[in-house]
Amino acid sequence: MEENFDALEVIARTRGKVEMDKIPTGENLFLLWGFLTAAFFLIQFVLWMVFRQSWCLWIWTGAVVIGWPWMIILLRRDHKRTHHRTHEAKIILDFWIFVGAACAVGGFAFGLADMFELFAVPLISLLVGTGAFVTGEVNRFRPKIIGGLAGAAIGIGAFILQGELWAWQMLALSVVSVVSLVVPGLLYKKRIKDGI
Repeated sequence: MEENFDALEVIARTRGKVEMDKIPTGENLFLLWGFLTAAFFLIQFVLWMVFRQSWCLWIWTGAVVIGWPWMIILLRRDHKRTHHRTHEAKIILDFWIFVGAACAVGGFAFGLADMFELFAVPLISLLVGTGAFVTGEVNRFRPKIIGGLAGAAIGIGAFILQGELWAWQMLALSVVSVVSLVVPGLLYKKRIKDGI
């Protein structure tokens, strides 16, 4: 009986290791971009409400300036730790690089075209929510799926915040970042720590 129990324990541990090997590297990226985006768009919202100057609409670029180098450092550290990247991790990473580039280029383009308040923030919110949803589907991690759907819904809802209400789009993106990135990121980190 004891031998059967030991064999089952070995099987369970082996299965757990295989499952953990499927976990993509860069699990801290959700937290990095979630905190940065939420913080910078919240600061931008507050400064805009106080000063109402056009320079306030460029505060978000601080997230890009800080985030990209930090992201490269995290990815290199993860690669040194694992020495490999699964197919799922590559899909997720490539997708997020596309989302990040689209958000940055779109933000600059809409800002320079003086259309930032019409489209930029709702589209970024929608992309972040969609990215979290896709990541959750690939990882089979329900909080990312739910957070992504909620973020995408908030992003779609942000399109109605036009006219005098458009500044609230920035606050909406901060909420999207917390719901779609920070909360699922913390739960995912706990899942990895617990070895589940």
